Amino acid sequence: MQAKILALCVAASVGAFAIVAAEQGQAASLVITDTAETGIVFSVGQFDTGSGFTLDGTQILAPSLGSAAATVSEGTVASGPITHTFTGQFLTAGAFSAPTSGVIAFTEAGGGISDILTFNYTGGGGSPGAFGTGTLTGSFVSDLDPGGSLLAPLGATLVSEATPFIFNNTNISASAVSDVEAVIPEPASLALFGTALAGLGLIRRRRRRSV
Repeated sequence: MQAKILALCVAASVGAFAIVAAEQGQAASLVITDTAETGIVFSVGQFDTGSGFTLDGTQILAPSLGSAAATVSEGTVASGPITHTFTGQFLTAGAFSAPTSGVIAFTEAGGGISDILTFNYTGGGGSPGAFGTGTLTGSFVSDLDPGGSLLAPLGATLVSEATPFIFNNTNISASAVSDVEAVIPEPASLALFGTALAGLGLIRRRRRRSV
């Protein structure tokens, strides 16, 4: 009887470990956001093994269940567009599913390429429940205004800018979006806002006179 109880306790312990490990791996995340106003933002979370997450050779997240973010430049007129490289490692159960790699070119509404993303998954676990280290590597480059310096690589998948491209895989969520514009009031809206302010000022003056 004692042997059966001991076996059940060991089984429960192993099961609990497997659940924790799965939750760690499933939580890995990467979001790349290109904004014309602030640069390219890399938001990462829970790359929990190996080298954690590195951007352009610099570790921005040590292996942990935490999160981090870094903003990098698109480049300058002098330097031209800067290609940023990244590597992230995380625990994963089971093999990666296709596609495990890709080249994505984000297209502008008026023609041309605004950004190019590459990604590649390697490693991973074995049979379901067999945990291993998954590695995501890739690059991201953004065109500079007025544009025209980037060309779509041969065989690239074309995606409209401002449309998120999702490249999730086993135990990781990943996405990239190109040229997210800040909301800027149109001239007509600004004129209407100015008229409203002028009207408020006139009402205040009339109230003062009446008093």
